[in-house]
Amino acid sequence: MTRVPSEKQDARGTGDPGLGMNASGVTTAKRILIADDNPDTLSFMQAALEKAGYEVQTAAEGAQALALLAKRPAELLITDVFMPGQDGIETLRDCRLRFPQTRIVVMSAGGGSGGRLDYLPAAALIGANLTLRKPIGVDQLLDAVRAVLQA
Repeated sequence: MTRVPSEKQDARGTGDPGLGMNASGVTTAKRILIADDNPDTLSFMQAALEKAGYEVQTAAEGAQALALLAKRPAELLITDVFMPGQDGIETLRDCRLRFPQTRIVVMSAGGGSGGRLDYLPAAALIGANLTLRKPIGVDQLLDAVRAVLQA
């Protein structure tokens, strides 16, 4: 009898979108790196993604994120635009050059009434796989991650 995966199971039958299989057939968690200078944002996103089965690392700015990617690649980088040190646009550009296989989501609260410029359209042109406007809810975050990783 052929078993058809349920809606909650991915094509690998793991039932968890955060899991994949390596070349040896061993189930592994998909790795996500989040770069944001706001500790509350980092903790919220890390908790939501880990609960969904992803392996998550965090960085407080772009250069730190790129150093972590150099040590251990991730399938997805989620970066804020406005951070001290190396900002998200520079991080996006450098990641595309150094780690072209890494998918990238760029997020920002800029462009609103706070007077900051809206860099999300530029991020999409430079190579972001997806852009998100903050604040981001759990469902929006998980939907975005699934969409980008399955694309």
